[in-house]
Amino acid sequence: MNILAIDTSTDLCSISLFLKDKIVDTYEEERVISHSKILASNVDLIMTKNDFKVSNLSLILLSIGPGSYSGLRVSSSFTKGLAFSIKKPIYPINTLEAMALNIADKNSYYVALYSHRNYAFYQEYFNGKKIDKQYCREIKNHKNINIYGYNLDKIEGIKSINSPPSSVNLINYFLENKEQLEEKDIADINPIYLDKS
Repeated sequence: MNILAIDTSTDLCSISLFLKDKIVDTYEEERVISHSKILASNVDLIMTKNDFKVSNLSLILLSIGPGSYSGLRVSSSFTKGLAFSIKKPIYPINTLEAMALNIADKNSYYVALYSHRNYAFYQEYFNGKKIDKQYCREIKNHKNINIYGYNLDKIEGIKSINSPPSSVNLINYFLENKEQLEEKDIADINPIYLDKS
């Protein structure tokens, strides 16, 4: 199985290539300019470096958020165009769920991504199991609950454990959950945009 994984849910442009049962390369760049200016060239870079043609992919994994509106829109459009041109399926994966896979906390905790001001996209978990739904709300420090996430240092009063999103997370999530996941028709793939609530 040959997989390309793309995550642009934050200011990180993360691309991984999984060939013959292993991750052979990952390229991550903090976006200093729009993802639209670097995503295609970074995909080309990782393909060229590994002497691999996109037409030989089995499928593409796409992080669909929640996260940056423009980042998700860019990667969604790019991935749909690529998948359509090479006639390969896309498996959309929730960003927070993929991030949570790496966390081995046995208690209550949050997985979160900075949104704006004191707001974050977040999901509560207990011992690896989701609690409630995902929100975009003001997030405050909780004495007894760990907060794992990315860019949360931008929020005053939050103590968090850095756990950035990554295309590697997408591959690991897919491999662990592939029996439950379904490829989606290109028209049915949409980013998760959470409203403030």
